[in-house]
Amino acid sequence: MFSGFAVYLADRIVCMLRDHHKSPRDNGVWLVLSDSTNPADPEFRREFPSIRSIELLGNKIRHWLLIPSDGPTFETEALHACDLLLHHDPRLGRIPKSRR
Repeated sequence: MFSGFAVYLADRIVCMLRDHHKSPRDNGVWLVLSDSTNPADPEFRREFPSIRSIELLGNKIRHWLLIPSDGPTFETEALHACDLLLHHDPRLGRIPKSRR
């Protein structure tokens, strides 16, 4: 999947880990926002100051956002995302739609 590893909690996809030589600008942790989470939410943006859209996805999929691996606060933000996932933060994750 886009040269990365998808991470699920039960039936919800919550993030993807990507480190690939093609399109290195999109390497890092791809967070999947829930249906009810606004990607432009100022509080969410304060928690993840480096978060941005994913170039590979264009503007077609806006509920996936990137914590870039080359950012100065990558480790801090990635660990914060892990803490949120461990605490089942309702802003993260969604059940993928069936391809059938």
